[in-house]
Amino acid sequence: MVIIAEIGINHNGSLDVAHELIRQARIAGADIAKFQFYDPMKIFGPEGSYPNPEALKQALIVQFGFDEARQLKIWCEEEGVEFSASVFDLERFGWTEELDVIRYKIASRAVENSELCEQILGTGKETFVSLGFWPGKGQPFSANNAKYLYCVPKYPCDLKDLNLPMEFHNSNYSGFSDHSLGIEAALVAVGRGAMIIEKHFTLNKGLPGPDHICSATPEELGELCRLARLMEKV
Repeated sequence: MVIIAEIGINHNGSLDVAHELIRQARIAGADIAKFQFYDPMKIFGPEGSYPNPEALKQALIVQFGFDEARQLKIWCEEEGVEFSASVFDLERFGWTEELDVIRYKIASRAVENSELCEQILGTGKETFVSLGFWPGKGQPFSANNAKYLYCVPKYPCDLKDLNLPMEFHNSNYSGFSDHSLGIEAALVAVGRGAMIIEKHFTLNKGLPGPDHICSATPEELGELCRLARLMEKV
């Protein structure tokens, strides 16, 4: 069982908050503390695609540079939790290779970036791939180091819209990237054989930002880790 605390951009641009999120992820029992590194202009388009200048400003604030990424890795090592990141361009892929990450995550938004995905999978490192935005059928890559996560790209996702696989071991998926409220859906996925659980993680669901509302608090993540590992033993 691998449990990923998806910190993503929930640090809201604060290294101090990111440090505390890493610490709380370790206390809760997560295996991996994961971040997202991207250039908002490359991912979401030119300035004109933003609803207002403030939205663009906020998108830029939540992104760290290489020196900050290196500090996050150091803090993860100090806390005893694995550092990982979703990267969305080749420059940031270079960062994570320099930082010698153990595993990768390809976000569903990046699955169709063939050049980036080939570089990531070409490392031979275990790579989790979310398929929420994948428009095709089956598995997009033939690489043996790719492990696929079931994902519904709604933030938050209503439970009625999840349609989880009945048996993960008889599906294309090794795990579940959860954007629903609470931890119940993740626990259902564990009960159906999911061996990788990714859950967005925050210190406070009321903070500004798109992902806080569908994130687990430290208390919820701790309960998810405890129950999922008990279910794994059963």
